[in-house]
Amino acid sequence: MIGGLSKSSSRLALAVAAGLFTGGVLAMPSAKAADLGGDCCADLEERVAELESTTARKGNRKMSLTVTGQVHRSVIWYDDGHSSTTYYGLDNTNASSRFIFSGNARVTPKVRMGFEIMIEIEAGGTSSKVSQFDEDGKVGAQIGGPASFNAHNVDAYFGDARRAAFYMEHDDLGRLTVGRWDAAGVLATIDLTGHLFLGASSSFILLNGGFFIRGGGGEYYATTWGNIGDPASASSGRTELVRYDSPVWHGFIFGSFIAESGDYYGAQIRYANEFQGFRLAGAIGYERVRDISTPNVVSPGDVAFTGARPDINVWGIALSAMHVPTGLFVQGHYNAADYGDRTTGAVSGYWGESVLRKKDTAHWLIQAGISKNWFGYGSTSVYGEYGVATDWGAANGAGRNYTTAGFTAVNGVTDTEMRIWGLGIAQNFDAAATAVYVGYRHMEADITCTGAGPVGSCAGAAGAPPTKLNTEGIDVIVMGARVLF
Repeated sequence: MIGGLSKSSSRLALAVAAGLFTGGVLAMPSAKAADLGGDCCADLEERVAELESTTARKGNRKMSLTVTGQVHRSVIWYDDGHSSTTYYGLDNTNASSRFIFSGNARVTPKVRMGFEIMIEIEAGGTSSKVSQFDEDGKVGAQIGGPASFNAHNVDAYFGDARRAAFYMEHDDLGRLTVGRWDAAGVLATIDLTGHLFLGASSSFILLNGGFFIRGGGGEYYATTWGNIGDPASASSGRTELVRYDSPVWHGFIFGSFIAESGDYYGAQIRYANEFQGFRLAGAIGYERVRDISTPNVVSPGDVAFTGARPDINVWGIALSAMHVPTGLFVQGHYNAADYGDRTTGAVSGYWGESVLRKKDTAHWLIQAGISKNWFGYGSTSVYGEYGVATDWGAANGAGRNYTTAGFTAVNGVTDTEMRIWGLGIAQNFDAAATAVYVGYRHMEADITCTGAGPVGSCAGAAGAPPTKLNTEGIDVIVMGARVLF
């Protein structure tokens, strides 16, 4: 696209030159022509050459290049039952700011090859990292730089490779993708409105997962809402893989993938169609993880690295429907994960496995509302939602311990449940490729534990009957805008 501009500039220079030496000269007296000077066109060509040398161009004319992306920023207010404040200008992890380089080229009438590189922000000042004590949401050692962004003009880190892959596609046989990409496994809610997840994603923790849970007496427990919620997106993660997607057959697409050294794989069936005024979308998927977590320093003597493999099995279903004439819609998902019952080896990190003997988990969400273009600017969506995440923060046996210096310990957690409900509105402005929104979510938690701990935690001796922790809910309002380019 930019290369075409340079080519057009060259043609313009030639056309000007041709006009001066043909029609232009014939239409003017010879004295006027002499007054132009012999180096007028040379100056023009020199300027065009200068512009060409300073203009970014794609490397070849065979593979197309498109640059797209989005800027998404928000203002977030919270009230945790004992304190409240507002954070301004955060990047919203529900749909992070990013830019995308993509392209493709036809090899034959039915075969094409292409690529995509997606770079997103993954740094301080994001909605999933801030807490009551840290409005910067710093990442510290992750970027090897300053651990805080308090200093004037200290720039945030921008450069996380969300996707980087190439693909080969045949119209009749499907697409093969190789590189870092989304796994073709379990999916969460499919948003038919296209902008509902700016203020209310299918995950419960991307908006305020870094906030600490408060007790009835105002104490800060040594656990966050992210600890007891779904792992980031409650759906397939991104990893280095080989993925296959079939052509569309009556609205159905089959997908499968294999990743790591073959120890992570899965499959899914997706569906999307529209008939008799109804728009439908759905998916069912399965994933299995047998990949051992790799330590920072690999050694044959590392028992955890060479020990028992994880055996995580996850399945999920999603279904969305919209009545197009009225704009009424309902959508949701259910996911469940089985972690087995390992007592040795290393924690894998997949699907939130952060402790051995992690309890099996479930996560579901339902949303409903109406989406129509009432005002002529673009679609307006009004929605309500309710969801539950079960046992993401618990472990079998003696339970899971949460201990952080300065916070009230929570020991022996055997059951957790996070419940959310919310509502909001999103407005598209099609002429500016922009959506603005405001969303509200209320979260509350039930945490059952048996271990000994300080006052306000699970009091009593180890092995005592289970005790339900006294917790406060949290209210969050997020408002902002996403600008597409």
